[in-house]
Amino acid sequence: MIPVASLAALICVGIGVDFSGQVAAEQVLRDQASHCARAGATAATLGANSEFLALAGAETCLSEGVLVGTARLDGRVLTVELTGTYPTKLLSIIAIDRLPLRGAASVGLAQDR
Repeated sequence: MIPVASLAALICVGIGVDFSGQVAAEQVLRDQASHCARAGATAATLGANSEFLALAGAETCLSEGVLVGTARLDGRVLTVELTGTYPTKLLSIIAIDRLPLRGAASVGLAQDR
């Protein structure tokens, strides 16, 4: 009975540790997505054809790091989505080695003048 209770307690602690780590990692991913979206919006102010410049600016930001993601333009809204995985610390004892990560940010582009 004691070993079963100990294992259950360890799994509960593992859930707390690993899911809080996943939440923190997703926040970092959302921050990076926001940074790339802002970089795209800033690039859009540099000249004519702002949609092209916004998309190129966001994609350049994505390519500068080790980020896996996409940038897309829907009308005047630039959206950057990033994905990744969080390697678990304790849940690997029950064969959960990674947890998925997703971060996204959108920014509206100013109208061309």
